[in-house]
Amino acid sequence: MPTLSDFVTPRDVALRLPLKFDAARLLADLERMPEAWWHAHLGPYHDGNWEAIALWAPNGRRTEQSSKGGAFAATEALRLCDYVPEVINAFPGRKNRIRFLKLRAGGHIFAHSDPLHQIDTGIVRIHVPVRTNPSVDFTVHGRRIVMQAGQAWYVDVRFRHSVDNPGGEDRVHLVIDVVPNPELTELFARAASSGKGMLTGYFLKHSLPRRLVRRFGLAN
Repeated sequence: MPTLSDFVTPRDVALRLPLKFDAARLLADLERMPEAWWHAHLGPYHDGNWEAIALWAPNGRRTEQSSKGGAFAATEALRLCDYVPEVINAFPGRKNRIRFLKLRAGGHIFAHSDPLHQIDTGIVRIHVPVRTNPSVDFTVHGRRIVMQAGQAWYVDVRFRHSVDNPGGEDRVHLVIDVVPNPELTELFARAASSGKGMLTGYFLKHSLPRRLVRRFGLAN
């Protein structure tokens, strides 16, 4: 259950982490993925152009999008990658889901927030852009977060966020869910913040019975 501190403590909306990866090597791993391996993201908050390939998933299943159902293991997609394992290991802590997430050119991810506490206790989500373009509009809590290929970002997806890709090129991120340890916490402490916000609405929504959430329009 949320504490009083959860309701009143300002949180970083996004952090640019003090790490830089080889964009060309990331792209080379991405291009090893067969087109047939991409499948629609199961979340309802998109227009059909948001797709995924699981790299680290329950039972090592490449098509698995949940975080439940068995021990995590590398999928055949991760085994094709030469560089991505090195990138993943740069982030200390126990790994949960790891995916390539693609928003096709012209695609939209509608505004929503992610219930991270329902996935794993204390989990955080890290984005490493692999392919992007200047037209991508990734907005978190009203702030546009501009990410370049090879950078590393923590994004607090408990804040409402949306993505539009009006450009002519697909946008693909390596997305790593991890339960932090002290080393990752120290890495976050050296990061550059994109500003702070309050998660009062998030914690209120997830403290109330679902019928009240629907009644008062607090759903995603």
